[in-house]
Amino acid sequence: MRIAIDCDPGNGVPGANTDDGLALGLAVTAPELQLELVTTVAGNTPADVGAAVARELFREWRVDVAVVAGSRAPLVRDPAPWRRLLDREDLSEEHRRLWDGIPRPPAAGAGETDDGGLAAARALTRLVRANPGEITVVALGPLTNLARALRLDPAFARNVAGIAIMGGALAVPGRAVDTNFGYDPHAAHAVLTSGARVTVVPLDTTITTMLTPHDLDRLRRIGSPIAESLARTTAPWLRYSAETRGIPGCWLHDVLVVAMLVDPSIVTRRRGRLSVSLDEGPAQGAAAFFPGDDPDRDDPGGDALGAPVALVDGVDNAGLLEVFFGALTR
Repeated sequence: MRIAIDCDPGNGVPGANTDDGLALGLAVTAPELQLELVTTVAGNTPADVGAAVARELFREWRVDVAVVAGSRAPLVRDPAPWRRLLDREDLSEEHRRLWDGIPRPPAAGAGETDDGGLAAARALTRLVRANPGEITVVALGPLTNLARALRLDPAFARNVAGIAIMGGALAVPGRAVDTNFGYDPHAAHAVLTSGARVTVVPLDTTITTMLTPHDLDRLRRIGSPIAESLARTTAPWLRYSAETRGIPGCWLHDVLVVAMLVDPSIVTRRRGRLSVSLDEGPAQGAAAFFPGDDPDRDDPGGDALGAPVALVDGVDNAGLLEVFFGALTR
C-alpha cells in the first residue's frame, strides 16, 4: 500500500506525545507499506517543530522520505487556547527533567519558506493527482492540511484511495472533544463531508491500546537504529503519561492507524455516519456517530446525520503490538 502520512510528531520535545514517531517507525519498516511523503500540521507540536522532529528521526534512521511542513494554524478557530495546553506551558520542572539527555530537534522553522503553510497541501495534491486511486493518506493530527488540499484540488477526494483518520471522541469520560477534531473542527468537517473514502479511528478506541515499560524494554532489545531511537525518545513520554494519567504506560493512538493498514484483522469496524459540531463553545469539534447498515442513503436533513465513514470500534492490543514489533524486528 502506498501511503502519505500527515502528522504532528513530538519526539524529543518535553511534554509532547511520541505516538506519531512510533507510527512513522512502523510505516518505514513494514514491508506491506510504501511511505512516499510526510507532511506536518500544527497540533501536538507546531508544524515546523513537527517537521524538524520527523527529519531528525529520518536522518538517524537513514530513511529518505520527503518531509514538508504545512499549516501553522486552524482554518478558522483561534489556536491560542489549544496551544497553551499542547505546548505544556504548565509542565512542572520535575516532569521537564524527564527529557534531560534527550536531544532536542533542530531549531523550528529552519529552512522553511513563508508560503502561508500551503506547502504540505500542495505536496499532497501533487502526489495524489499524479497517482489517482493509488495513495492512501494517513491523517494523525488535525485535518487542516487535508482540508486545504481539498480546496486546492477539487478532484482530490475522488483521486485519493482513502483517508485513515485518528480523531473524534464519542463517549470518552471527561473528554467531550479530542485534540485533532477540537483543534480544527472546520477542517474535520470539510474532510469528512468531502466524499472521500474515510475510515475514522476515534479516541474511544485508541485509549484501549497500551505500551508498557515491559514493551519499551522489548523495543530496546531489538537493537536497530530505528528501535533504539524510538525507545530513547519514547521513554520520558511513557513515564510522563503513566504518572499524569494514572495508566500503566502510554496509549498508541497513531500507531493503531498505521498498524491496521498492515493487518486489518487487529480491528473491528462498523459503517455509519459521523458528524462534527461547528457550534461555538467548548463542544466545538465534538463528534457524534450514527450507526447504520446503509450509510450512503439519502439524508433529508442535509449533512445533519454526518458523513458516511467506516468507524474502528475495537482493537486487539496484543495483535497491534505484534504488528509493531514484527515490522521493527525484520
